[in-house]
Amino acid sequence: MQELEIKGWRNGLLIVLPDRGEWDEVRASLEARLNEAKDGRTFWRGAQVTLDFGARALANEGVAELCDWLRGLWGLIPLAAVAADDQTRAACEKLVLKTYDVLPTIQKATADWEPSKTTEPPTVRPTHASPPRSELNNALYLFRNVRSGQRVEHSGNLVICGDVSADAEVVATGDIIVVGKLRGRPHAGCQGDESARIVASELRAPQLRIAGKIAAAPPDEGLRTEKRSAEIARIENGEIQVFPL
Repeated sequence: MQELEIKGWRNGLLIVLPDRGEWDEVRASLEARLNEAKDGRTFWRGAQVTLDFGARALANEGVAELCDWLRGLWGLIPLAAVAADDQTRAACEKLVLKTYDVLPTIQKATADWEPSKTTEPPTVRPTHASPPRSELNNALYLFRNVRSGQRVEHSGNLVICGDVSADAEVVATGDIIVVGKLRGRPHAGCQGDESARIVASELRAPQLRIAGKIAAAPPDEGLRTEKRSAEIARIENGEIQVFPL
């Protein structure tokens, strides 16, 4: 049986939820633990979260309600989940959470490394040299729009052939390329790769994140209506800068 835990894991938090007991009691215990932080709700804001449900069975509504609660009240960003139960796993996948049967482990990079369902690629180290593209060759191509409230996370380069709506989140360990309008919140190089880039046909995101750097758009950026040319954002001289492509 699991015990409720909140601990650092990879580039965010791991919340381990007891897989037995009344769900309302688990939620109350989680709220109490989150409230233990010195600065209250602002302490957690912006942290990426992996949820470990263990063997607990939850319907779509239970998982969606928990994620909405974490995001709306605490500012946490649920990106992945661990679920041994088929129903819970399906509910997580419906919310576009990256889902695992068991908690993945980090493997060391080797020449014959290949991704599997239960393992993650090795952590990408920050570098100013040419990016190690051999570690990022498992690109994910999405031929659809990413709607508001949705989150897409991928270990590798992420290519979206469509628009990313406002309040949508797209996260990748490598580059993020949007063949369309990017109005949501992208985070490229999320495991620390400062050579990662964000490219979009129309770059209108209110905030850009690359590795540990954050850049905000001008306040009137979202009000502009003129057609924009493709742009690329990358880290130069320690800051995120945007250039015409």
